[in-house]
Amino acid sequence: MNNFKFLLSLILAIIIITGCSYFNKLKEKLDYKNKKEITVQESKEPSYDDDIIFYNKYTDAINKLRESGEGVYKDYLRDIPVTSGINKNTLIIPVGLSLSVAGFERTLKEYKRSLFDSGELSKLKASEIMKNEVEPELKNLLNTMDEYYLIAKKVSDYYSDSEFKNDLSRIKPYDEEIKSAYVKYTEAVSRLSSALKKYKPKREKRDPDSFSNPDERSSELMIASYGDILDAAEEFYESFSKLKFKGNDNEALKYFREYERIFEQKKQNVLSAEFTEKTKFMKYNFEDYFSKTSDKFTASGNKFFSDYRNFKSEEVFKNKYNEVIVNYNYMVQSYNTSISSINSVMKIR
Repeated sequence: MNNFKFLLSLILAIIIITGCSYFNKLKEKLDYKNKKEITVQESKEPSYDDDIIFYNKYTDAINKLRESGEGVYKDYLRDIPVTSGINKNTLIIPVGLSLSVAGFERTLKEYKRSLFDSGELSKLKASEIMKNEVEPELKNLLNTMDEYYLIAKKVSDYYSDSEFKNDLSRIKPYDEEIKSAYVKYTEAVSRLSSALKKYKPKREKRDPDSFSNPDERSSELMIASYGDILDAAEEFYESFSKLKFKGNDNEALKYFREYERIFEQKKQNVLSAEFTEKTKFMKYNFEDYFSKTSDKFTASGNKFFSDYRNFKSEEVFKNKYNEVIVNYNYMVQSYNTSISSINSVMKIR
């Protein structure tokens, strides 16, 4: 009897020990799985770097969309005479307008697919507050540009196909439509730019001379120079974008002169600096590419301000204004390209 009790106790002990071991292992597996899931979830949270990437991609989108939209209006004003002077015998060759509208369609389609059809913009991560404020403004801009494009295409076809010769009654309404669409488009661009500007990453300024490695020193010099130039350009743009026909141009002119001063100062710094074989391309790129886009921007700006007080009509003002904006956008695009090339080669930031 005692042997039986002992045997029964032994069996129960084995069962208990085995069961505990099994449950401990099961618990460990569950804990590991939960920990793994938590780690994966945490890795999906947007980081500061995600915000920077989001900001840069949206900045690039704004620049390209603005370039397309401004180009259409610029070519409309250039190719189509003042409406009051058009008759059925007027020679109109709107080649520039037709090309701009076609380019506008391609750019618009590219960014609509990117945002609405699982493209690059739709996959960007950012902090919730940033994404919730900026992304709806881009959607609004794209929808506004849709309307702008349809009107611009209609107007372009009207003149390209010489329909105006058979029906002059649409000249004035079409002129009013495209100008109204342009105003709505510029307002949408302004709202998006203002929303995005709130989240502009603070530029980290580092002294190039603090780097002992010559390649790093050259790279930091270039990044700092480009950054100072762009800061001055953005100050100018913010003021210039508020300028109206027959308004006061003193503030915009002041920021424009400051841009010229900063650019020349940084240009001299770059051209007088030493570069190794690895980094010489940075100097050449600045001299042969970026500087040329800046020169075109300043040339159009100087022409604008020298003629500003003598503009006879708002159409002339807008035409010259748009020339400055287009050249400004080219300069900003060359800045983005230059910075990307430096970072991709040096991988320092």
